[in-house]
Amino acid sequence: MTSSVKNILRDINLLKKYDQHAFDYIEYPHKSFWNNNISQSDIIKNFEKSCIEETPIMLYVHIPFCEQLCTFCICNRQITSNYKIAEDYLNNSLFSEIDLMTKITEKFKKNFNIKEVYFGGGSPTFLKENEFKSLKNKLKQLLDFNKISQFTVEIDPRRVDENKLLFYASEGVNKISFGIQDFDINVQNKINRVQPSSLIDNLLTENVRKRFKSVNFDLLIGLPAQTTDSIRSTIKEVIRLRPDRIALAYLAYNPEHHSHQRHMMIGSLLPDFYGRKEIFVEALDSLAQSSYVRTGFEHFAVPEDDVTKSLQNKRAYYNSFGTTTGECTSILALGRSSYSTIGDDVYYQNFYEQNNYQKSLNEGKIPIHRGWILNKDDKLRRKIIKELRTYFVLNIKNLNNEYQIEFDEYFKKEIKILKEFAGDYLLKIDSDNIVLSENGKHFSNLIGSVFDVYNKTPKYNNKITTNNSLKI
Repeated sequence: MTSSVKNILRDINLLKKYDQHAFDYIEYPHKSFWNNNISQSDIIKNFEKSCIEETPIMLYVHIPFCEQLCTFCICNRQITSNYKIAEDYLNNSLFSEIDLMTKITEKFKKNFNIKEVYFGGGSPTFLKENEFKSLKNKLKQLLDFNKISQFTVEIDPRRVDENKLLFYASEGVNKISFGIQDFDINVQNKINRVQPSSLIDNLLTENVRKRFKSVNFDLLIGLPAQTTDSIRSTIKEVIRLRPDRIALAYLAYNPEHHSHQRHMMIGSLLPDFYGRKEIFVEALDSLAQSSYVRTGFEHFAVPEDDVTKSLQNKRAYYNSFGTTTGECTSILALGRSSYSTIGDDVYYQNFYEQNNYQKSLNEGKIPIHRGWILNKDDKLRRKIIKELRTYFVLNIKNLNNEYQIEFDEYFKKEIKILKEFAGDYLLKIDSDNIVLSENGKHFSNLIGSVFDVYNKTPKYNNKITTNNSLKI
């Protein structure tokens, strides 16, 4: 018998009809719509407000270096074997940004209420132990590590050993996130990232596991040479290794801006829209039959994990780090290309280019590339999109009370579009709730995009007829 997860594959026209572009909605509005209208004073005023209100904040630190290029990657990274470049970045750029933030908060006579720290990349494992310690010591200008509940480091498993993981633990790191992508050797060769599951076995020793309260695996769907059989084997290995959390994201293929991605196509093609969905569904089904709990569109966690508990208590929150506990919905990001979402009102992103990033810092300025100041309507729509994406349910009554609106009147146009989704049994909508069906969960980003006033792309192909006699 076909599982409820696999029902989505029974009507190919349904997949064709809703095979439309939708943002991941890590933030709303999506950063492609951000502009240059945001000023230094806009951000500093927001910092001051956040300091005064003691907004819980996650501090993200971007280490943009890797020794080897993975052909799937869309991160902002620099491939180099010259370690001096990383030392210069720390000492002359990142440390200068930390000094700048310190000066700003000193004016308010109050520090940020930083509760979580996350080192991402590129690959933070590029840093040697001395530089890691120097960075941590420098950050003490902005935070008290004794008050940090989560300290996470992204791990390239090819560049560490057990001792280095234990070093991280000795420095207070209590969560590690492994870039796995896929365990199939054919897929790994295509994406230039060979790392067998035995490598992870050798890293996640009993001694390592007991030192970290959470281990995350990042996987990708839609890679070259990936099949339903290969992903089934990969998920079987993942379940055996039992990380606390799993991210199961779709490959973002954008060779126009990431030309190296074309190398994945040599000798093979990427799975098409149906193949991608088959692979995702196979992974989803395998995880559904295990003990893992689905914690949003493409995230999973063990029942005892903090994220699972937060989801059950309706406190979980989706951001660029996946489904989180919701303790910190604001992010202060340091490093080139990183972006911050501070408080309820402001987003901004640092320059991508090192020279522009450095020039701003030399002038004592926040290195703003672009940003956005949210209005009341932005906040309302962000709330809706994140609820649908994380919980697959929107409580309309609660929304009306919180934002003092009449949903049916405010969202007349959106409701008309949603009725098309409802006609294909992807959701149910009444005066109290919007509830996504099992099939509708596959399109939660697209359904959320109905409420996006900036993205005007079509939400479905009205020329395709579906077999909507299937109540699936």
